[in-house]
Amino acid sequence: MYLSRCVAILLLITGIGVLLLSGCSTGVRPAAPVDTRLQNQAQSLEAAEDFQAAASLYLEAAGRTDSPLKEDYLLLAVDSLIRGSAFDGAGVILDKLAPSGLPELQRQHYDVNRAQLALAARHTDEVLEILQRPPASGPYAAEYRRLRAEALKLNADYLASAREYIAREAFLEYPEQRLKNQLSTWEALSRLSDSELQQSRTAPPPDTLSGWLELVELTRLYLQQPDALAGVIPHWQARYPGHPANKVFLGELLNTMQMVSQPPEQVALLLPLSGTLSGATTAIRDGILAAWYDTAEGVRRPSIHLYDVGTDPTSVMDAYQQAVTDGARFIIGPLRKEAVQVLMQQEQLPVPVLVLNQIETEGPLNASVYQFGLAPEDEAREVAQRAMHDGHTRTISLTPQGDWGDRVYAAFVDEWVKLGGFVLDHQTYDPAEADHGKLLSTTLNLDASKARKKRLVQLLGRPLVFEPRRRKDVDFFFLLATPKQARLIRPQLSFYRASRVPVYSTSHVYSGHTDESRDIDMNGIVFCDMPWSLDSEGNWQHLRQAIDEHWSENAARYSRFYALGIDAYRITPYLGQQMSGIFGAYQGVTGTLSLDSRQRIHRTLRWAQFRNGIPTLLEPSEEIVTETVIETGAPHL
Repeated sequence: MYLSRCVAILLLITGIGVLLLSGCSTGVRPAAPVDTRLQNQAQSLEAAEDFQAAASLYLEAAGRTDSPLKEDYLLLAVDSLIRGSAFDGAGVILDKLAPSGLPELQRQHYDVNRAQLALAARHTDEVLEILQRPPASGPYAAEYRRLRAEALKLNADYLASAREYIAREAFLEYPEQRLKNQLSTWEALSRLSDSELQQSRTAPPPDTLSGWLELVELTRLYLQQPDALAGVIPHWQARYPGHPANKVFLGELLNTMQMVSQPPEQVALLLPLSGTLSGATTAIRDGILAAWYDTAEGVRRPSIHLYDVGTDPTSVMDAYQQAVTDGARFIIGPLRKEAVQVLMQQEQLPVPVLVLNQIETEGPLNASVYQFGLAPEDEAREVAQRAMHDGHTRTISLTPQGDWGDRVYAAFVDEWVKLGGFVLDHQTYDPAEADHGKLLSTTLNLDASKARKKRLVQLLGRPLVFEPRRRKDVDFFFLLATPKQARLIRPQLSFYRASRVPVYSTSHVYSGHTDESRDIDMNGIVFCDMPWSLDSEGNWQHLRQAIDEHWSENAARYSRFYALGIDAYRITPYLGQQMSGIFGAYQGVTGTLSLDSRQRIHRTLRWAQFRNGIPTLLEPSEEIVTETVIETGAPHL
């Protein structure tokens, strides 16, 4: 029942997101006496999205004006360029200014602009360094707080991000600004787990942060029962009488929950019941049924109809049409990529579909299709983000030979380079081999070290005491591997003197079940995975127990597909109502879910590290431990 209780941010965004975004502007205006007519003209150009022309007006004005007004115009030009995503041009102008010589307000304006450029480049630590002393008042105080909140959110420090948004509200003048800020506060806190919400509530009422935390908890608890939530809200209001949510926010939340809390009357499953995907299909189906039976008492449950789409991708349209004819109001599936492609190519689909795979598409968006799957490419991108967050910039990648390894590596390197990282080397290994010593020795430059020793012996004519030295320029390894391969490669890295170099991987490195005696060879590996696999205290444990009892033969092998079925079922009511593509933070069993502009659902996962053979959950800001690696002196082959 956990996932369907954890969609509060989606509900709120559904009702008010478009209204808020329509009036959004990230820029701020100085308190300087600039030419009002010129500024109005520039703002008209910005409203027409001609940001370059607006910047040109300010630059022309700066060219015929003396200091200090000249610097005001230059900073306004930077504002316009940033709003138009012309970050390079904005940086060139800022580089010509000396912030130490600027008056206080101009220096704040400069810092805000510099921080916006750093944020656009995802250099979050730089943002926090630039804005480490937020002003207590003035025209830039709110923007300081917003940028700090955004940087902290990118760092996955959601509680600190929410604190910044709460502090920001005191500087906002208009009700729509405050409502948007409250939405951002809610979104940040909605990314916290249940245990994190409870542990963070350290101050008693009427503390504002505690009020937000308690409201998120209540919403998760009663999400399927909006009337019950409305009944307990007065008690919350009595505990937090001056809370900012008591005004517009709370009404919008309750109204939106009423609108989307009910599932469609009939749901169709389009799944292949035979072929190579039949095992995964069975797990998805049973996960959906487990979620169906776990619905809160008194909440309407849809009727579910199953349609076999077989192994022929073209048959999916016949199954879709039959499901619509039979009265389906929402459709889940298909699973096979080729069948998803067939659906995506349709110009019109009368009933919305949540397909259970993801494909890259170009051209017009099919507004009736949402994509949701366990995409390994998403995990690779998350590895890149975590490694950069941990302060690394240089990597060596080890991936299996074949199309799957190539695709996942391409996603990793694309994200890694965007973040400013460097790939020192990329090696592919044969998954069928057990000994990767030659590949690792070459990659770590041990062969070159031995060659230098040989040349010295020949030159000096006598034996030398020698210990090969590996390269020292690598910050971490990106290892894409199954448990079988990771149990071989990790000890071999230690043998080749790389035990202290962190190793990051995807969920594929973990079987999903604790195996201390075998997984001890993976000590030190840091990996991402879904909460279903890692969090033993989640509110879905009764579902895991039921699945283990009823489908014990498949529970271990297809564990993550059961979780996919649970999430797919429980987000159905909200996707059916939410057609604008605006999505917030959704705490699911497969991860924190979000919807992008192409209606693809992305998962933000949890992080763990193998310690003494057991996956240990890591907090977002927790540093990884390299001391857990056991120096064996020889690889386990």
